[in-house]
Amino acid sequence: MHAGKTLSVTVLLMKLPNYIDTVSSSYADLLHSSSSTVRLNFLHLPSTDPTPDWSSRTRGFFTHYLVLSQQPNVADFLRSRRPNVAAVVVDMLCTSMIGVAEELGIPAYIFFTSPASFLGAMLHCQTLLDERNADDVSELRNSSSDLAIPSFSVAVPPNVLSQVLVDKSQWLERFLHYARDYRKAKGIIINTFVELESHALRSFVVDSAYGAAPVPPVYPVGPILNQGPSLDSHKKSASEVLKWLDEQPCGSVVLLCFGSQGSLSEDQIRELAMGLERSGQRFLWSLRRQPPDSQKARFPSEYDSYKGVLPEGFLDRTGGVGKVVGWIPQLEALSHPAVGGFVSHCGWNSVLESLWCGVPIATWPLHAEQQMNAFQLVRELGLAVEITLSYVERSDDQVMVTAGEVERGIREVMESGSKVTKRVREMKEKSRKSVVKGGSSHASFKRLVDNMMSNVSP
Repeated sequence: MHAGKTLSVTVLLMKLPNYIDTVSSSYADLLHSSSSTVRLNFLHLPSTDPTPDWSSRTRGFFTHYLVLSQQPNVADFLRSRRPNVAAVVVDMLCTSMIGVAEELGIPAYIFFTSPASFLGAMLHCQTLLDERNADDVSELRNSSSDLAIPSFSVAVPPNVLSQVLVDKSQWLERFLHYARDYRKAKGIIINTFVELESHALRSFVVDSAYGAAPVPPVYPVGPILNQGPSLDSHKKSASEVLKWLDEQPCGSVVLLCFGSQGSLSEDQIRELAMGLERSGQRFLWSLRRQPPDSQKARFPSEYDSYKGVLPEGFLDRTGGVGKVVGWIPQLEALSHPAVGGFVSHCGWNSVLESLWCGVPIATWPLHAEQQMNAFQLVRELGLAVEITLSYVERSDDQVMVTAGEVERGIREVMESGSKVTKRVREMKEKSRKSVVKGGSSHASFKRLVDNMMSNVSP
């Protein structure tokens, strides 16, 4: 918005049904109502009714079909705005909209919200299938040796490969098509920065690193952080959390939060609680209820009571040093001087927030590409400590993370003066410099805007 007075942005919002997730729907409403300038607008697309097939699938498949159902509505909107549309930016999971833009002669760009390393992994697997005659990419998880992927500077163990790559239905029905579509874009915008992912970003300009088909120009413009308005329903709980943190010593609290979509089984919750208690650390734990298997598309919800979920007497024994809550204002909590460590699912937004705030992570990935993110942070970049790298939420053969592993990881991440802590604090400074004038992401964003504006006829 600050790039030029002639540029305006309209964000099209697709709401999930309330029975899937009330929080994201409410947040979409808040964005829509908070549009305060003619140069930035948030507009709701007309709602579409999910079919029974949608509701019986996982959350990812539900979203995929929701996007497909919105193609006519997006096409109608773009037709109504031609010829003033310079570009369409589509989410990394909304690539079917590239075809809509192409039919109208509008250049399309991808907004990739995962790390550059994972973009490389997707393109690499797509190349193996389309150009190197690999019959079944899912067999990579059975490899007897670590795997060379161009976007990683170290070989990747098969057990940390993302489920969206090695689960045949997710790969063949969704993510293979996404990867193919990325190559059709005029550019790929990534929420990362050069100083963090220099190797991965360089890999995209190496000839034939990802096969014969070229990779579009990549624009690292991060870290982009969610510093928008809070929901009214969350303001009270946010105030209580921040007030509690105000009462804790500097750097003494470990934050445990598994994202808006992350949750654990009750057996695993109790094991985590035992390890947390044994660590002796002060803690702030965001604990949410896992949806039943029959409703996998739903998001986690709040517990009415923790009785029967946590070990007997846990809240009484830890009441002086810990706080268990539902939703938390994660970025505000990470920014608080009392927080010294972060047990995280390693979703990319959470990773960037932790680096921005200079808080080291103890890794506990759950789904999507989070296992690869955790591996990158611990083994390649030295920016996190390991609790687990290969945990998969709801996996039939998942081994329990033990209380001992939890205790060790929490003690390690809270160790002041460690190499990881020092590296994270250095990356904090680099992340903040990247987005100001003269920084790498600031310059990359200017190139992106210039490229977009070149699409407009004089």
